Amino acid sequence: MRSFFNSKFLLTTTLCAGVAFAMSVLFRDFAAKAAVPVTFLLALVPVALIAGRMASLVAAIVASIIFALYLFEPYGRLAIDSPVDQIELLCFGLSSVGVALLSPRPQALAKKSTQDSSGHAPPYSSLESEDTLKASQQLETWIATVGYAIVLTAIVTLLLYFWNSMRY
Repeated sequence: MRSFFNSKFLLTTTLCAGVAFAMSVLFRDFAAKAAVPVTFLLALVPVALIAGRMASLVAAIVASIIFALYLFEPYGRLAIDSPVDQIELLCFGLSSVGVALLSPRPQALAKKSTQDSSGHAPPYSSLESEDTLKASQQLETWIATVGYAIVLTAIVTLLLYFWNSMRY
């Protein structure tokens, strides 16, 4: 059985927990605290690409618990008083699952970089090395995944904006 808890997994999850805690404590007294979970979505993209989908999902779950404890009132409890904050955390959870599922697996990136769609090794010209092609494919994947995260962030932000405008 493959172990999910390797050093990359533990390091990225711990780092994400620290970033979520720092963001929660620093921004909880400001009006921008509503943007903290949405901004944290962008941190899940590199986690998924570096350590895998499972690490991204675990980091999102840990961040959700930290946001519930330290970002939203009452502090130190998992119960959230404001319905807007509850919906924001729910949207963060759904969006983070989307980011984790839409992100390509690191193993698939390595396999894709050595084969083209027909299953044969791609022909390399004298100007392009295998490392150059691999790096460009990884960059394309990062750009696409960040694009997905930005779209999900925009959708969550719009939903929260409409929710707030309907209440008042």
